[in-house]
Parts: sequence; structure tokens; C-alpha cells
Amino acid sequence: MSERRTFVSNRVKSLYKKNMRHVVKNLGRQVKIYRQPVKSECPNCYFDKMTQRSTGKCKWTPTQVLDFNDPTRYKYFLKGRCPICQGQGYIETQRVTWVDCLVTWDPEARGFGNEFIYTPAGSEGSTIVALKTDPKHYDKFKNCSKLIVDGVECRLSKPPVMRGIGNQTLLVITAFTTEKPSIDSNEIVKDYI
Repeated sequence: MSERRTFVSNRVKSLYKKNMRHVVKNLGRQVKIYRQPVKSECPNCYFDKMTQRSTGKCKWTPTQVLDFNDPTRYKYFLKGRCPICQGQGYIETQRVTWVDCLVTWDPEARGFGNEFIYTPAGSEGSTIVALKTDPKHYDKFKNCSKLIVDGVECRLSKPPVMRGIGNQTLLVITAFTTEKPSIDSNEIVKDYI
């Protein structure tokens, strides 16, 4: 029985995948990914599951916390806001990873979109960025809260998609900027409302 012939053979697909991963590795830039933070209950106060906040009551007594031989992170408070979680009832642990990506600002402009445009209404720049990276980073991008691309904070505009020959070569991510461009100048901008 012969192997089924297709227009693009498996050998060509694997060669394309290998070369595209080399391109991403050699020409890509580091992108900082803030994944969804891990939330854990505050060890210092009681958590109210109905309101999803702190109850404002400490778990410890002053004698338990004042043990100087055990410098823990617990702080006693009588009532009010917990000094550890600031009254939230939980502590968030930020998870940050770095990924190599090919970065294209304003992909629809076809090479003319990486510069500031000065208009009578003010300045504007590229607000959309396309990232291409290895498909193994799919879960990192799918569950991220924000991205830092070239020092600019961005958010995903749509879910990441797989592209390429065989549909598994590259992961393409489209994001938009969340901060306004700032230009260092002595100009005083007045708010006319």
C-alpha cells in the first residue's frame, strides 16, 4: 500500500516548521506575559465567601504574633482592614513569563505603520500588534491578563490562532495597546471641557 500523495508532503511541512521556529528564535524579541494571577486566602484574616472579601477579623491573638523568635509575615489587628491583604481577603501572586516572538506593529499598514502620525487633533501611533511564536506557548497567551511588547502594555484583541503549513507551525496573537503614546516635550496640554 502506498502512502497517500498530497500537494505538500510531510517532509516539506516539517522542514517549514523547523525553519520558521529558527526565524522566531533568531529574529524575535522578548515579550513579557502576565498570566492570570493565583489567588489564595489571606493567612492573617478570615475570608467571607458570601461577599468575597475579608471579614475584618484577625485569625491570631496578640500573644501568638508577638513571638520574636519566629519572624512571620502575620500582623495582629483588632478590627478593620487587614494589613496583609488590605481588606481583600485574598493575596494575589503575579505570574510573569518571557517568550520570544516576531513583533509586527500595525500589520495592516504593510511596513508603514511603525511611526508616529501628527494630526491637528494630536499624535497617534500604532495601536495594533501582531505576534508570531511557537505553538507550545498557546496556554500562556490564552490565559494572559496583559502583555508588555517593546515596553508598551497591550491586551489580547482575540484568541490566539495556529497558522502555517499543516496548521501547527506558528501561533499568531493579535493585541492592542492600552496606554496612550507620550512624547517628552515642554508643551502644556489644557483640558478644554
